[in-house]
Amino acid sequence: MNSLAYWSRCLIRNVPQITDYRHFPNAVISKGAAVRHFEDARSGWKDRMLTSSWRGQSQEVALSALLAKTGSTACIVMQRDRILLESYFNGYTADAINTSFSVAKSMTSVLMGVALEEGAVGSIQDTVASYIPFFDSAGFRDITIAQLLQMCSGLEYREGITPWSDDARIYYGTALRQQALKAKLIETPGSTYHYNNYNLLLLGMILEKATGQPVPDYFREKLWQYTGAAANASWSMDSRDAGFAKMESGFNATAMDFLRFGALCLDNGRVNGRQVVPAAWIQESVSPPEQPADTEKYKSRLSPPLCRWAGSAAGYYKYLWWGYRIDPHNFDYFALGAKGQFIYICPRKQAVIVRFGKHWGKIDWWPGVLKQIADSLD
Repeated sequence: MNSLAYWSRCLIRNVPQITDYRHFPNAVISKGAAVRHFEDARSGWKDRMLTSSWRGQSQEVALSALLAKTGSTACIVMQRDRILLESYFNGYTADAINTSFSVAKSMTSVLMGVALEEGAVGSIQDTVASYIPFFDSAGFRDITIAQLLQMCSGLEYREGITPWSDDARIYYGTALRQQALKAKLIETPGSTYHYNNYNLLLLGMILEKATGQPVPDYFREKLWQYTGAAANASWSMDSRDAGFAKMESGFNATAMDFLRFGALCLDNGRVNGRQVVPAAWIQESVSPPEQPADTEKYKSRLSPPLCRWAGSAAGYYKYLWWGYRIDPHNFDYFALGAKGQFIYICPRKQAVIVRFGKHWGKIDWWPGVLKQIADSLD
């Protein structure tokens, strides 16, 4: 790692911001030839009164007012290929670039499904060591791709913004492949959920080895050109010399193009008559852990669920997606990034809701608000 560059990033940038993509080298992800268009139905939208809470104190507030006062940059609601709401805030416009933060994790999950379907990756039961020989040693050789996807690899991870935390070493690091090889095993793989960005570095290295391509190139070739994106995207890299994608946080695009990616997932990996991602992989990735996979190579074989978010029996974490059981037959799921970046997908209402922002805002739990928006749709 270039120590001078690393410490400069830590000390000058200090706390991650949504404009950080301007300060990292970026790999361009070119759009495809066809743009996916949605019907404009904004004239029929009526503002919603929602229940929002901050530090446990609830209040009724209009959605428009909530978005305006919480540092939002964009909010889009799409249902059945119709745009119901499209609003921008704080100087952002439809053409403005939003960074993903950990929304990129869910995008990596979808890309893994493509690699599995093509046979580049054999199964999520494959060990990390079968792709990265460094991990063919005691303890490490038991870690599987499934455990990386479900955040239970057993690897140590130290949160924080100090330069010696793993958060900082991965976010600001200039040689992330080397950083991944410094991970320490502290628990039995598969035993404990621990949200851990080392897992994403390893998934990126596996995808590189399996496909023979940098992750941004593979993502462009297999996914982005088929989402109907209207603009080029980019993936921030650790450094020009190393050229490794910031797997945990670095995808950058317009809010509407993030919504187009969500629409691809809502449609079970199919767009414009083309099956881009296996429908079985989408379903296995986002469904409640108790639902068995239809395809052997997609099965995790872990005792579900390893994580219940917000202390709720309804919440779960699957293959780099967050999920929310609505009833025995329905669930919503979402990609979540720091400072409140969301792609919220509601199959029961055939809707996708995007919210991006400069910061989280004074709101306890955005998914509860996004669910209310989804619930209000016809």
